Amino acid sequence: MSNTYLSAFNNLVIKFNEDLIYIFPEENDFKVYKRGIMMINSANAKKICNLFKDYMILYRNKIIDKDESFFLTNNYTEIVTYSQSEGVEGIIMKLKGYWTTLSDSNKKTIWDYLNSLIKLSDLIK
Repeated sequence: MSNTYLSAFNNLVIKFNEDLIYIFPEENDFKVYKRGIMMINSANAKKICNLFKDYMILYRNKIIDKDESFFLTNNYTEIVTYSQSEGVEGIIMKLKGYWTTLSDSNKKTIWDYLNSLIKLSDLIK
């Protein structure tokens, strides 16, 4: 069962990134993140989820509560390292710069993705 959740998690991360590429076609970093995620996924399917869990543990409640300070006031330095900045962490860092320009609809979609990823990651051992 956990493998099904893991596949769903990884597919959702990829879909999230693809939607960001669609919203920000001029932003090459999201394309780079997608390639990185795909490479990590092919080498170790659980790695993306583990990194996500490590990254989100400090911010879980802010995400669940859809607290915009998650994007507006955090600098994430207590958890981000260079080696981690090319996956979900990189996406979050990049979204921080765009947050104030996003429509309410796009913000809602991003919160929905993040909350779904949290729920799926909770199901993965």
